[in-house]
Amino acid sequence: MVVVGRDEVRNCLGSIVSKRESLRELRYAGREVSNRENLEAEISRLLREIDDLVGNLLSTVEHDYLDLWAGQQNYAAAHDDRWSLGAEEIRGPLIPFLRGKLEPIRRVVVAPDLPEIIVPLFLTIPGLKEYLKREIHGHWGYHYHYLDTRERRSDTLLTFRRQLKALPGGRQVRALTWERHSEASHFEARAATWGAKKRKSVHEACVVDSAKRHLNDFKKPVKDAEVLWPV
Repeated sequence: MVVVGRDEVRNCLGSIVSKRESLRELRYAGREVSNRENLEAEISRLLREIDDLVGNLLSTVEHDYLDLWAGQQNYAAAHDDRWSLGAEEIRGPLIPFLRGKLEPIRRVVVAPDLPEIIVPLFLTIPGLKEYLKREIHGHWGYHYHYLDTRERRSDTLLTFRRQLKALPGGRQVRALTWERHSEASHFEARAATWGAKKRKSVHEACVVDSAKRHLNDFKKPVKDAEVLWPV
């Protein structure tokens, strides 16, 4: 199957693929930079530009500058769902705490509302199929992975509840939660058995790192997530 659209369509697709590759190259860039704000600004810029290009591509198709063949139209109708161009986990510098480390991660979904009608255009590009994804998890955000002192990744993911927790005396703080992570890991962290000193140390490290971010910017905890601190 070959795309036979006009030049503007080919150019738009080429630009999207190029910016998608640039975003992929930033996955581990946060490990090497001291200014995370500059990196996140670059990531946000690429995401906006990809969204704009997707909008331009859709506009071109909808205005009949490109005639989709029947197979493409049927494909779009049969797969009426939310699509995206995949996601990337951008890793930041490791944060030490009591007997372990945190790996800050920002998970970004690329073009999270990719219109179904133009999905077949991306299927014609060699190597791009791995990017296409039915987006059923919505927008993730920032979260942390727990690593041991040897920097091995555990099965534990940390994030914040969306509501502040009131402490005795009235002070409100961010409540850190932990949950099992579905990806491959090197060991079980057993967060439920951690003592108060370690829980507090992990919480302090996360709170300091998250100070400039809104709670809604973080991954929403799963239903069975447990509060790590304060308890």
